[in-house]
Amino acid sequence: MHIKSSITLITLLAIACLQACAQTIKGEVADRNSKQPVSGVTIQNVYTSLQVNTNDDGGFIIAASKDQLLEFKKQGYQTVRVRIPNGIIPPYFKILMEHGITKMDDVLASNENRYNYHDDSLRFHELYKHELDFQKLSAVGSIAHPFSAMSSKNREIWRFQETFAEAEKEKYVDKTFNPALITKFTGLTGDSLKYYMVRYRPSYEELRKMNDYSFFTYIKKTAVIYRGRSRGRSAQ
Repeated sequence: MHIKSSITLITLLAIACLQACAQTIKGEVADRNSKQPVSGVTIQNVYTSLQVNTNDDGGFIIAASKDQLLEFKKQGYQTVRVRIPNGIIPPYFKILMEHGITKMDDVLASNENRYNYHDDSLRFHELYKHELDFQKLSAVGSIAHPFSAMSSKNREIWRFQETFAEAEKEKYVDKTFNPALITKFTGLTGDSLKYYMVRYRPSYEELRKMNDYSFFTYIKKTAVIYRGRSRGRSAQ
C-alpha cells in the first residue's frame, strides 16, 4: 500500500509540474489586410496536439509552455507558426493571417521537400558506372557460366552492387529523416532527439510510400507518443 501511495503521489506531482510549466496563451487572429477578426482558425500546439478554434471575435485561449510551437490554420489563408518565447511571454498575442497558400502547404502532397534521391543516385551511378552496370548473375546464369560465377573479381563486383544499393537506401533515410527537420517540427534536441530518431526511424520502403504530408504527420504523431512514454517513465 505504501509503494502504491508513493507512486500515486509521484504521478500527481509530475502532472502538477507539467500543468505549472504550461502557460495560458491568449490572443486574437485578424486578417492582415482588412484587420478584421478571423473566426474558425484552427490553432494547434504541435508539441501536445492540443487544438482549439478562434471564436467569432477571432479570440483564442490555449495552453502552451515556453519554446513550444503553435500552428494557426484556416482554408484560404497561409499557415502561421508562432514559437512561444523562452524569455518573457507577452500577455496577449496578435496574429495576422494573410490570404493565399503557404509554400509548405503547397508542396505537402508532393515529395519536393525531400532529399533529391534521384539526382544524387545518378551522380554516384556515373561515378561507379563500370561496377554498377556490370551484368548481375542469375541462378540460371551461374549454371550456364560456372567460371564467371566462381571468379573472385566478379563476386567482388556483385557484392559491391548489393552493398551500394543498401547504402543508398540508408543514405536516403538519413537525409530525409534528419535532425534539423525533426527539431523544427517537434522541438526535440540533445538526447531526447537521439532517442526519438532511433526509436521511430522509418525504413526506406516506408519513406518511399509517404508523401510530404503523411511524412510530417508521422513525425508529429510519433513525437506526441514519444513524449507521452517519456513522461510515463519519469513518473514511475
